[in-house]
Parts: sequence; C-alpha cells; structure tokens
Amino acid sequence: MKRTTLIILSLLLFLEPIQPTPSHKFNSIFSFGDSCTDTGNANVLAKKRSWSSYTDNLPYGMTFFRRPSNRFCDGRLIVDFLAEEFGLPYLKPYLGKNESFRQGANFAVVGATALDDTFFKQHNITTSKIPSKGLKS
Repeated sequence: MKRTTLIILSLLLFLEPIQPTPSHKFNSIFSFGDSCTDTGNANVLAKKRSWSSYTDNLPYGMTFFRRPSNRFCDGRLIVDFLAEEFGLPYLKPYLGKNESFRQGANFAVVGATALDDTFFKQHNITTSKIPSKGLKS
C-alpha cells in the first residue's frame, strides 16, 4: 500500500502542471478515499461517537494552515493541491456543515476500505473503529 502510494505521489510530482483550457474547466471535485484525502470526516465521526480526535491539535495543519486542519498531515493533501490548481475552494468534509455540493465534496475517511467487515472477520483481521466502506449512515 505504501509503495503504491509513493509511486502515485512520485508520478504526480513529475507531471507537468495542469493548465485547464476553456474547454476543460472543472467546476467541482468529489473525493473518495482514506487518510490521504480525508479533510475532516474522521474528525466529525470521532466527535459524534465520543472518540478522541488527533487532528484537533497541532502538529496537524501547522505547516500550511498554522492551525489544526482536521487533515492527517501537517499541511495540505493532494486533493488540496488539485483544488488550488483548478481555482476551487478546499473541499469540506461530507459529514461537516455543507450547505451545497456545487463545488464538490469530500467523502474520504481515515481507515476506509472497499470491503465489508465480514471479509475481515472471515480472514481474522482486526479492523479499527472507523467503519469499512467509509461513510455509512
């Protein structure tokens, strides 16, 4: 997993800057993923379930935002750089107080998997408190 992420990040760093043309303008970003793109959904889940939330404190966000950012890093995520490149605002977490999704939404949550909990139980794999399949009601 880490090797795949590193390869993808390396490729993104060496690509030429994306220059949107009038015929290729983007109006929104919808993000799905795990901690690499979570902009606060895990934090909202933690508060709703009375879990401790790490991202409410520094060092999370200190490099760029200069305050806790609800991101599992000390600065911006790749999805933040994409939003900047396309002239869009940073994505709000889906579970946050979004009034509109006209410019996108972030459905990513730390620990999200594409598999149901049943798979992990059948293979005797312990999962975290964050639900599999990401955001569920």
